[in-house]
Amino acid sequence: MEDTGRPMGDAGSSENVLVDEDDTPEFIDMNDAVEVKVDDDDVPMEEDDDDEQVEGNYENGTMEHEGAVAGAQAQDAPVIDMSRFQLDSHTDSVYAVAAFVENGQVAILSGGGDDKAFQYKISTDSTTVPPTPVVQNLPYQHTDTVSSVAFNLAHVGEDLKKTPRLAAVGSYDGSIIVYDPDTGTQRLKLEGPSDVEWISFHPKGGSVLLAGSGDGTLWMFHIPLNRCLQVFVGHEQAVTAGAFSPDGKWALSASADGTLRIWAPKTGLNKHVFRLGEAGLTCMATKGGSDGLLVMVGSEDGQAHVCHIGNKKVVASLRHFDPPAGTGGAMGSGVDEDEEEMEYPMSVEAVGFSPSQSNWCATGGVDGKLKIWDLARDGQCRQVCSPPTTTEDGTADSITRLQWHPSLPLVFTSSVSGAVRLWDARNGNLVHTLTGGSEQVNDMDIQFLPNGAAVILTASDDNKVRVFELDVNTVMQSVITPAATAIMP
Repeated sequence: MEDTGRPMGDAGSSENVLVDEDDTPEFIDMNDAVEVKVDDDDVPMEEDDDDEQVEGNYENGTMEHEGAVAGAQAQDAPVIDMSRFQLDSHTDSVYAVAAFVENGQVAILSGGGDDKAFQYKISTDSTTVPPTPVVQNLPYQHTDTVSSVAFNLAHVGEDLKKTPRLAAVGSYDGSIIVYDPDTGTQRLKLEGPSDVEWISFHPKGGSVLLAGSGDGTLWMFHIPLNRCLQVFVGHEQAVTAGAFSPDGKWALSASADGTLRIWAPKTGLNKHVFRLGEAGLTCMATKGGSDGLLVMVGSEDGQAHVCHIGNKKVVASLRHFDPPAGTGGAMGSGVDEDEEEMEYPMSVEAVGFSPSQSNWCATGGVDGKLKIWDLARDGQCRQVCSPPTTTEDGTADSITRLQWHPSLPLVFTSSVSGAVRLWDARNGNLVHTLTGGSEQVNDMDIQFLPNGAAVILTASDDNKVRVFELDVNTVMQSVITPAATAIMP
């Protein structure tokens, strides 16, 4: 998660928070079978198993354009912008981006340091040469950075009165503005948090929104009723990441206070606290494991922790970064170890579970490395993926976001150099590199299509949203070898 340098508010003491579970982390064997039972009384709303997810189609698997996408450029060569579109409506760094593909077009939301949010729509119809993006400046006048954006379109059901189509924009000014994504008109304004660090829609219908604040609170809103359902209080520092559990029965939050918490949406009770150390937590991933109940968080101390929210046990703590051997943790001789400990590029900034291999997960760090882990083998590190070069000033090309392919053992990463890389998790090989600007990528979203195409959105410090396109199947066919045709055990 991008560090904005903003001060973190104090939420006060958490001593008065009701916790009905032992908050001491316990470790379990990954080979143990886990049966999870959930109390239906904690379901925040009625769940409809027939909820639909709308999928779009690209003709011939990709948007038509001239020229093939090239590979990585030489370090001393000018950076070639391989993106299909450069959306330059913002006048300051872009910090958030979200996209959704349906009905022959890709819809994009963006927010930035210019206190503005934009919506773009780009046709994917190949008969339009070239397609022209339609740009809409969303009308609400924010007074601080737009930090987060989200669509609920993947979660809406058939009854649009109960589960309306929504686009949400959160800002450091404390407001959350909800728009109609089809027209761009403002539906309502939600208020309460001192600032908004992130937002996430409920997976069942998308009519409930979760938001984390820098003051340590977590807010839950019901959009159709325009009502705040709960304010979860307990974190002692900023809530840096969060989401609903995949089944929608729990709210999850990670904080700079080093804790991961499970909340009951209906009662507001803190069901469990994972105390994972003194270092702040930076990012979160859900939907891990065969039952989908594993949650992973990255930490500023170079670790990532995998927790099971059903049995409330810590499954593994993964050491992504280790200080160089022989330094004793210090940057040089005669330097106090405590003063220089955080000088190392140790923070884990991105985490994710593989959808196709239930025991695999990935961590991406400030050290520029992507690591692939196998939870079925006691958290063994399977692969270390390192970019071939560093940045121009000689520092590591830090990873800012990662995302797994939904059906292949592939991981996309974005970096501070502006590059997007595709890695093969089976062997650690760099499969493909997409270059754009030379400024940091703050956020990334990828829409994967069943025909093999991927639409990659990046939000960067050079004030641009870039839209890349990549035919993943074609790229993989060009690098496939007999040894790599089967997934490694």
